[in-house]
Amino acid sequence: MYKLTIIGNLSTDVTLNKRNWENERIDKTTGEVIHGQAEANVANFTIAANEGRGAYRQTQFFRVAAWRGLAEICAKYLSKGRQVYIEGVPSLNNYVDKNNNLRSVIELRADRVELLQDGKKVIATEDAVEEINEEEEPLY
Repeated sequence: MYKLTIIGNLSTDVTLNKRNWENERIDKTTGEVIHGQAEANVANFTIAANEGRGAYRQTQFFRVAAWRGLAEICAKYLSKGRQVYIEGVPSLNNYVDKNNNLRSVIELRADRVELLQDGKKVIATEDAVEEINEEEEPLY
């Protein structure tokens, strides 16, 4: 298994949608193919991450998709401009644009999201949300 880690700022607001798809599975006892439909929430947003310094600084943009419970958490806590840490699995998606050109884009399926601003640390996975209030300790 491989994961990608990105720290950057949201360059778009989070959009929360429901996705439907058809799936099929094989019943283990009868061997019968069962067709069904599934539905889940998905949150989509884009992260801008900087690399390098000064004149050599470049900004890369990454599409992110968070699914199910994590999608709802992202929609609640994230907004354009917020700095986040994202951990997830990348996938290459191909599509045909309006000019009939084949395009490819890397999308990160988020497994873990951390909000990195405002003295309050929010760590979210699909299973849980943890809020940590970080207070600065005085330097002596």
